[in-house]
Amino acid sequence: MLSTINKYTLYFFTFLVLFSSTIDSQEVDSKKIFKLHVNSNEYGNIYIFDASDDNFILKNTFTGKPLKKTLRKLKFVEDDDIYAIKVFGKNEKYIYSIGIGNPFYANYTHIGFEDREYMGGPVKSAEIEISLPLNIEPTFFVISKRDITNKFNDIQKIELN
Repeated sequence: MLSTINKYTLYFFTFLVLFSSTIDSQEVDSKKIFKLHVNSNEYGNIYIFDASDDNFILKNTFTGKPLKKTLRKLKFVEDDDIYAIKVFGKNEKYIYSIGIGNPFYANYTHIGFEDREYMGGPVKSAEIEISLPLNIEPTFFVISKRDITNKFNDIQKIELN
């Protein structure tokens, strides 16, 4: 009985290998697999925005290694994000969104303020830095803000030259 199971296992794996080798290689090549985030040892495209509540300006773009503090802030959109940056590629193809929290609220990080009712306060402007892998080539960004119904509304489109 054991030899029958081994025989069927061998048939199964043989079939699996033959079937997988028939996949069209052009189909696999046409689907690019790419990283969505950069680590601190890799070079990436870094985008720096000057932002106020109603206006975001792309201040600087360069290729380099991102700062660790930038990488700690980079994440996909989460429930507590008020603002997000949508990344679009060629032919207006949506790539993904990056949650940037609420850059217009500064949190206190000083020891001794833990017993306070409020641990921060509003700010009028902020500098936002994001880093994208070199293989992601955005053509524009869309800044979105969450409304009171928990839906993101696009507030600004920033074209890249």
